Amino acid sequence: MNNQRANTIFIGVIAIVATVAALKIASSVMLPIFFAILLSFTLSPVVDGLTRIKVPRGISITLAILIIAGIGYLVGLFLFSSLNSFIDEAPKYYHRFEDITSQISGALNTNFAMELPENPMAEIDFTATFINSINSLSQNVVSFASAMVIVILSTIFLLLESPYIQVTIAKAFPRKAGKRIIIIMRHTIRQIGRYLSVKFLVSAMTGVFVWLFLEIIGMDFSLIWGVLAFILNFIPNIGSVILMAVTIIMGFIQFFPQPGPIVAVVVSMISVQIVVGNFLDPRMQGRRLNLSPIIIIFSLFLWGWIWGPVGMFIAVPITAVIKIICENVPPLKPIAMLMENGRKVSKNRRFI
Repeated sequence: MNNQRANTIFIGVIAIVATVAALKIASSVMLPIFFAILLSFTLSPVVDGLTRIKVPRGISITLAILIIAGIGYLVGLFLFSSLNSFIDEAPKYYHRFEDITSQISGALNTNFAMELPENPMAEIDFTATFINSINSLSQNVVSFASAMVIVILSTIFLLLESPYIQVTIAKAFPRKAGKRIIIIMRHTIRQIGRYLSVKFLVSAMTGVFVWLFLEIIGMDFSLIWGVLAFILNFIPNIGSVILMAVTIIMGFIQFFPQPGPIVAVVVSMISVQIVVGNFLDPRMQGRRLNLSPIIIIFSLFLWGWIWGPVGMFIAVPITAVIKIICENVPPLKPIAMLMENGRKVSKNRRFI
């Protein structure tokens, strides 16, 4: 019995390692598919709502896709214009950064007798680095555009076929197993769809808050930072740290040596993160996924390692799907319990 259990565990570990390796190797194929699945989860409530009011399913799917594409087009249009301005102004920011580092280095040398170079960043070729970054970004944009075509087409087919998947599962599996699979599928679509919809709304509100506050302060390219806030809000914990670091550094470069605007940028960014992270997001999401913070951090690093930065954006939904599956498969329920938020579990369960 012990040998059989050890063999089962060994086979399970080998299967997990093989799956992770396959996902990493086939990232160019798997990423668009995973994005399409998550996008179909997000749009499924919209499509189902339209079909309930007698709108044909094909038209409902078309409307949902057009809404997403329209929002993306408008944001991209404004963002492209702002990015062009940012590229034009980049040399000015670089020279300002040089001046600031020179002033700070000079002050440290004078006041503390530190032997620091006049310009510690002089050895770095920022121009070449910036050009290489732009070239890399251009290549990524082309790859992203082609991948998005695959994502949209896959999403359309998934939404078209979703009403018939349950019938197919019922015919393909024994009655009890088929019923359990359908329950897991419905629960997954409902939970992940609601999570992504609320996350999209909260991220949009975060982007608007950041854009509005920075616009009032007078910070350049506030729209870019607002869009960046919207994007990074999909990465729990780490995204907010990156956003605060980037905006505060850019605000410091723009407004130095004026303390007022710099403090205003710092206070506004911290305020947005406190309001969104501690009040808005928890109230709107509730206990929908109930994932442990440790599991979330681990999933961010794991999927970031497998699929790079893009993997971090979809780490939480994928981890939530795994948890939902474990919850509905009796032998895997202990794993689901280990993935739960311990603070919330302790409130609802009594321990001896």
